[in-house]
Amino acid sequence: MFIPKSFAEHNQDEIFALIDEYPLASISYIADGKPCVCHVPVLHCYENGKHKLITHVARANQVWQHTKTPWLIVFMGASHYISANWYPSKQQSHKEVPTYNYQTVHITAQARVLDELEAAKTILAQTTDFFEQKISKQLPSHTAWQLSDAPEPFIDKMCAALVAIELEIIEIQAQFKLSQNKPAADQAGVVAGLTQIATPEAVKMAQLVAKFAKS
Repeated sequence: MFIPKSFAEHNQDEIFALIDEYPLASISYIADGKPCVCHVPVLHCYENGKHKLITHVARANQVWQHTKTPWLIVFMGASHYISANWYPSKQQSHKEVPTYNYQTVHITAQARVLDELEAAKTILAQTTDFFEQKISKQLPSHTAWQLSDAPEPFIDKMCAALVAIELEIIEIQAQFKLSQNKPAADQAGVVAGLTQIATPEAVKMAQLVAKFAKS
């Protein structure tokens, strides 16, 4: 991935926080000499002093049969269009153009298929627990769903149609393009413009631009 120096992100806490917030990933792999992509939630785990990723896919999904070469796993975070009219410097020189701010994380990883029923049940439980806990934090009255809520034979049948996958991380690249290359006044203008729009996407981007602004 081409990453201008201003936008390179190396802080692993920030990178894995993005994955936790935006877990739907695009997995790129090679099948029969052709590039392919599938879209599945991928979770970050930290076990025994090591970061890894986990996911599961339908057995009918061919991706799990193509693990000889590493996969490229892409996570997209917040994004928003940035108007040049938000830059005070544009009013002075008119030498400004719009842009698009975004966050993305690219992880190259080696997939390992865990083709056992118990492995599928374990990763399915981890995945549902992760998302159910997120709902419970946002909605305290929510009752979290668990695998044990359904009859075990039913869960076993469902899990037999799944394939669990662990992903050993080989390389991480992250780009947070959040107006870091702009002077403080223009960054403030971006925050003000986004804040006026007031959509959840705009508010999120305004918060990020302010957080990563030059001190």
